[in-house]
Amino acid sequence: MKRFAVVVFLAGLMAGCHSSQHSSPVAPGQIAEQQAPVEQPPVPKPPAPKPPPHKTVYPSNGPAVIRYVARKYPERLKAGVSRATRIKNMKFLRDRVIEAGKCGGMDLGWNLKRGGPEISIDFITERRHGKVYGHDIAIDYDNPKRKLQLVWRGGKYPKYKNFGKPHCD
Repeated sequence: MKRFAVVVFLAGLMAGCHSSQHSSPVAPGQIAEQQAPVEQPPVPKPPAPKPPPHKTVYPSNGPAVIRYVARKYPERLKAGVSRATRIKNMKFLRDRVIEAGKCGGMDLGWNLKRGGPEISIDFITERRHGKVYGHDIAIDYDNPKRKLQLVWRGGKYPKYKNFGKPHCD
């Protein structure tokens, strides 16, 4: 019986050794590396929503339009420029006055000098309640030795010409 117990014992050892060879994930002669748990990188937070684009609030009356344009383009008001530069600056400012007023809800346009076809440089028109009004928007614009002064004054004999669609923010 001792012999039988020894045989059973040895058979059990052999079976245990045999099964461990087949269940090992490592081939004979290799040493299994102990793997540390893999850390996952933190999930980034989604970006904050973008604020709505800044909308410019445009003025809706003549004097406010004049102040708005003068503050926005002070470099165009400088004295001591050539006559050609002054005319170029005045045309630019005239168009920005019309544009800002249109963006603010006013119906402004160019003025046809003496009925046309030439467009006035320092005089614009406004359509309001079915009538056309004229506005002088600069004092002594053709004197480049003086700083250009923008104004909103009534004028005579306006002849409206459509400016087109303004570029509003």
